[in-house]
Amino acid sequence: MKKTLLFVLALIAAGCADARQSALCEGLSEVSPLEDVLTCAEQGYAKAQVQLGYVYARGDGVPEDDAEAVRWYRLAAEQGYAIAQNNLGAAYDTGEGVPEDDVEAVRWYRLAAEQGYAIAQYNL
Repeated sequence: MKKTLLFVLALIAAGCADARQSALCEGLSEVSPLEDVLTCAEQGYAKAQVQLGYVYARGDGVPEDDAEAVRWYRLAAEQGYAIAQNNLGAAYDTGEGVPEDDVEAVRWYRLAAEQGYAIAQYNL
C-alpha cells in the first residue's frame, strides 16, 4: 500500500512539474532569461529552439556562433516550424553557419512557404 501511494504521489508531482515547465516554455518571449530558453530548447520546444538560434546568431549573451544557430534552427525546422525552416533556408542562402547551397536554401524556404509563411514566400 505504501509503495502504491508513493508511486501515485510521484506521478502527481511529475505531472505538476511538467505543467509548470509547459507553462514556462509556452510563455517564452524575447526577454525571457537565457537559462529558461535553453531549458525549453533542450526539451524540444521549437519556438525556444528558434529563439536560441537567434541568441547564437547575434551573440546575445553567448559567443556569436552561426553554426550553433543553425543547429538550433535545424532542430525546430525538422519539427515543421516554419520560422525555423525559413531561417535555415536563409543560412544556406548566405552561407552563414553552413556551406552556401542554393538547392538546400530553396528546399527549406519552400517548406516554410507551403505553410503560408510570407517571408519564405518572398525569399523564394
